[in-house]
Amino acid sequence: MKKHPFKYKMLKFIRVVILIALLTLVSLTFSETATAQDDDPSTSADRADVYLPKDSGRHFYLTSVNFPADEAPSVCTTGFHMATLWEILDVSNLIYDYDHPDAYTKGDSGFGPPSNWYGWVRTGYNSSSVNTAGIANCSAWTSTTSGDYGTIVRLASNWVTAPGEIGTWDASTWGCGGTAPVWCVGEFSIDTVYLPVFNR
Repeated sequence: MKKHPFKYKMLKFIRVVILIALLTLVSLTFSETATAQDDDPSTSADRADVYLPKDSGRHFYLTSVNFPADEAPSVCTTGFHMATLWEILDVSNLIYDYDHPDAYTKGDSGFGPPSNWYGWVRTGYNSSSVNTAGIANCSAWTSTTSGDYGTIVRLASNWVTAPGEIGTWDASTWGCGGTAPVWCVGEFSIDTVYLPVFNR
């Protein structure tokens, strides 16, 4: 029996579309699994839906919720991690995710980060609980003892401190028994997806 050319091409096309859909589904599943494994295993996946920035680059945000020191390393959402100050030092090269569902903003934040609001930040130093900003890290974020200290930073709000130059960050210490927001950072590459073209 002779095959109808149009019907045969249509069936072939449908098979290709189904195959591409299945491959895309498998690829997305493996991609999400790999991302989850690359992140801190204690990242709170149940806190918010997966957030995907609109642009490639290094993104950061300050959580709108306060957290105990021992939870700070695990509260940033998928793709983000608790920042060291050195990762977010130059904010001019960063994108503040003001529309992230967990991000803190203020009335005049615009598209940028809030000023004058402290958050826990990693120091890059050895485990320590001394009362010195840049060294204190609540014993590598394991202590919630009130006599121990961690480092918190905020973007400066006083721009006219002598000699009148604008400084970026203001650092301080905070008792590990207290709570504070957390600075989160992540590197994202947003790739454009192109669908295959079929010849007629």
